[in-house]
Amino acid sequence: MRTIKKKMKHEKASYYKTHGLRKNATIELYLAGCDDEMVKAVTGHSGVEMLKKYGGPIRQRELAKRAQEARNQMERSKTET
Repeated sequence: MRTIKKKMKHEKASYYKTHGLRKNATIELYLAGCDDEMVKAVTGHSGVEMLKKYGGPIRQRELAKRAQEARNQMERSKTET
């Protein structure tokens, strides 16, 4: 995240905090459909606890959507046989 902050080119870049950039990246990655391992790879988190803290309800909602999609696919597979 520090590398990203250094590359920011606008006049207010110095006002951004690494913590905030990391939190926003976590949220945006979950919204993009990334799983925990992918988010950790980008943000540098070592465990899931901080992802839960930063991602909060968005992480939960995205995981629930993926779980429901998997369940729906299983049900469709049952009816096809």
